[in-house]
Amino acid sequence: MVELSILSGKVLEVLSRDQIYEIHQATLEVLERTGVVIMEDEALRILEEAGAVVDYKKQHAKIPRHLVEEAIKKTPSGFTLYGSNGKYRLELKGFNTYIGQPFGLFIVDLDGKRRYPTPKDAADLYRLTDAMENLDLAGSVSVPEWESTDRFVAAVENSEKVPDVNPQADQAEELITLGSVLRGSFEELMKKPITWLLVKTKDLRKKPSWWYHINPFSPLAIKKTEARGLLIWARCGLPIHIGPEVHAGTTGPATLAGTLVQQNAENLSGVTLAQLAADPKHRPPILYASISGITDMRTGSAVLGTAETALIQVASAQIARYYNMPCRGIGGITDSKTSDIQAGYESAVTLLMAALARVNYINYSAGSVEGILTVSFEKVVLDNDLIGMVKRILRGITVDEETLAVDVINDVGPRGHYLAHPHTRKHHRKEFYYPILFNRETYEAWVRSGAKDIREAARERARKILKEHQPEPLDKDLKRELENKAKEIRKKRMRE
Repeated sequence: MVELSILSGKVLEVLSRDQIYEIHQATLEVLERTGVVIMEDEALRILEEAGAVVDYKKQHAKIPRHLVEEAIKKTPSGFTLYGSNGKYRLELKGFNTYIGQPFGLFIVDLDGKRRYPTPKDAADLYRLTDAMENLDLAGSVSVPEWESTDRFVAAVENSEKVPDVNPQADQAEELITLGSVLRGSFEELMKKPITWLLVKTKDLRKKPSWWYHINPFSPLAIKKTEARGLLIWARCGLPIHIGPEVHAGTTGPATLAGTLVQQNAENLSGVTLAQLAADPKHRPPILYASISGITDMRTGSAVLGTAETALIQVASAQIARYYNMPCRGIGGITDSKTSDIQAGYESAVTLLMAALARVNYINYSAGSVEGILTVSFEKVVLDNDLIGMVKRILRGITVDEETLAVDVINDVGPRGHYLAHPHTRKHHRKEFYYPILFNRETYEAWVRSGAKDIREAARERARKILKEHQPEPLDKDLKRELENKAKEIRKKRMRE
C-alpha cells in the first residue's frame, strides 16, 4: 500500500468533473426509463414499495432517480480487511491502493503445461504469492473438487496476507465457524475479521457472515441467486461487491462512454436495492467495481489486456470517488497465453493506469494470462517485479532540504563523483527500486552468468520459493482443531 501524501493528492484522470456528471445523469435516465431485470420477486417488491415501477411478469423494475441518489448518499465510504494472522490490514477507502491476488480456473505450471489445478497447486500458489515482496494480497485458483471451506483452510495455512477466499453463499456460516476457531473465539474474530469475512450482521452480535460478490448479468440484469444473496448481506450490514463485466460491442455499447453508463447503471441498481433492504443503523458498504473491457470484433473474443480496459478502469475509479465509494478494478491483465512480450506490454499498461488512478483494490495483477482464466506460476514471479516498479512510481519524488542535496553537490563539486559519498549510501536503497529478476547487467556479465532467459530465471525463483518458503506456521493444536472442524463440516454436508 502506498500513502497518498507522498503523491500530494495527484491522481490520473481521464474524465472531467462535468463529464462524470453527464455519465451520472445518463445513468439515472437509463435506470428510470429503461430499467433493469431483477430475477427475484422479493427484491422487486422492495423496489416497488419504495416507488419503482415494477412488472412482476417480466421481472422488470424502473427505478426513479431520487431513490438512486438517496442510496448513494447512504452508502458508507469504506471498510477494512485483515490477513489470516491478523497482522495485515487493508483499508479500502480514500486513495489507498493495494495490488495482488491472482485467481483463475486453470494454471500454467512450472513445466509450462496448462491444466486444471489440483489442491497442491492451490496451496502452492498461496505460498508463492505470500512470498512475493510486492503483493498485498495472496491468491489462488479454483480447484474443481474444493468447496469454500477447503480454500479457507489452505489459505490460512499457506499465507499470512489477506487471502482470496470468495465463498459460496450457502457456506457462510461454516466459514464463520472456521474463522472463530482460527481466532480463538467468535469475539476475537469480530475484532479482526479474516479476508473478506466481515462480522457485522443484521443482528450484529449473533449471525455474522462473509462479504458478498455479485456480477450483474449484462446488460442490465441481476440473477435470482445473486439478488437473494444481495438482500441477505444488505440486511446484515455486510460489504457487498458489485462487479459488472461489460464488454463493449457485445454486452454493452461499442462506445466507452456508453459502456461506462451501463456499467454504472448495473452498479447503482445494486447499490439502490442494497440500501433499501438495509437496516438504517447498519448500512452495507459497497465496493464499486469494474471488470469491463471490449470485444475484439475480429474474433468475437472478450478481451481485457487492452488500452480501452485501462481507460475504463481509470474512469471507473473517478466515478467511484464521485460517489464516495471504494473501488475495485483490474490491472496487470493480458490476453496473451504465455509470458511473452505481449503479456509484458499489456500487463504493464493496464496495471500502471489503474494504480495511477488510485483504484483501491487491483486484482488479477500477478500471474494472469488468457484474460482472467489462467494463472501462470512463472508470471506471478515476473509480475512481482512489475508491481514493485509501479509502487515506486506511486511513491513519487520527495522534495525537501535533504533530497535537494545542495550541500552534497557542493561537496562533490565539478568533475567529482557521488559513489562513495555518505548521502548516496543513505538514500539509494530508498530512492531506487531494485527488481529481483529484471536483468540490468552488461551483455558480457549476462553471458558469464549463464545468459538465462527471464522466464527461465522466474521458474527457478518460483521453484526455490516453493521448496523453501513457509509462512509463519499456525500453532499445532490450532492447526489440528481447524482441520478437524473442516472435516466435520465436509462430512455433515455429505450427509445432507
